[in-house]
Amino acid sequence: MIESLFDQYLETFPGDQKDVPRLIDADTAIAVNRGDKVTYAFVWDRGSPVGLGRYLTALGQHYRVILVRFDNAHKLFTAAECREGKRVSTWFPLPELAQKLSGKNEPSAFDIDASVRDTKRINQSFWGYLSEHYGTDLGQRVILPRIFLNFGIQPWFQYVWNVDRIYLQGNQLWHLEIKHKYPMSGRPLTFGLNDGELRMIRQLAHCGLRSLHTIIVKPRWDKETGSMFLTNNMTARSSAAVIGREITSGDALSIMRHAPRYSGADTSFTGRKGLKFYPLLATDFSSFGTLGMPHTEVATRMDAFMRGEKKEPVTDDWLLSLKMK
Repeated sequence: MIESLFDQYLETFPGDQKDVPRLIDADTAIAVNRGDKVTYAFVWDRGSPVGLGRYLTALGQHYRVILVRFDNAHKLFTAAECREGKRVSTWFPLPELAQKLSGKNEPSAFDIDASVRDTKRINQSFWGYLSEHYGTDLGQRVILPRIFLNFGIQPWFQYVWNVDRIYLQGNQLWHLEIKHKYPMSGRPLTFGLNDGELRMIRQLAHCGLRSLHTIIVKPRWDKETGSMFLTNNMTARSSAAVIGREITSGDALSIMRHAPRYSGADTSFTGRKGLKFYPLLATDFSSFGTLGMPHTEVATRMDAFMRGEKKEPVTDDWLLSLKMK
């Protein structure tokens, strides 16, 4: 849900600026199996009018690129290999090609532990926000992406990461990642970033992409309060800081030189295995404002940051002043 909320901000990048960031309308999954020398980038093209060829070409510098499309007539995902931004093979059903590339005979079964499946929160988000927000596009924008990732790719690969959003700003590709979390306890304040995501950011940097890691800071610093809190509480929106920082290849390498930490199983996709992560200082982020501000102002600040303008740095005291009890 938080991604769709954030998209409304990104849609209002100031159009009067030169080289306004433009969304490349594609979903991307990075996939690899343990011990494999090749990592795959599955890119579902939704019919993006801008930048797709440039994006596919860039990914090809590090990944083996698989172009994916949804066949509306037959109601299935099809996939083909891609080199230098162009399709070089015939189309196959996505699961068939994914199986071939993975080398597996059978898909891996996976389920989500009941301890981390909050059915009430899921229903609230789906029926209380997503269905109303997307309307007739609900299937295309919410359901199909889950099928693409969870059933087309996940069963065939041990490690799968989703690339949130890709924008083209002039000749520069940007990877915009959005998270909804709160700082870890203790001082100085820090946010965790998973080892796999950090490595993916470094790989994307090798492809020429710049990465903007953005966080909407939860106004309540607990696991129980979900994202729906932001839609029905005005005070919560004013207390939800929007912060971000660029993570370069050098940044990623520097971060990974520090000792990692390990989270509980409840933070993983399945709820069955903990995750390796690294702490990021809150003071290394810049402030873009809060969700209580006009969304055009937040978007303008993000656009300025991407153009190289220094924004107000985040302080621990500022985040603590926004914290709701």
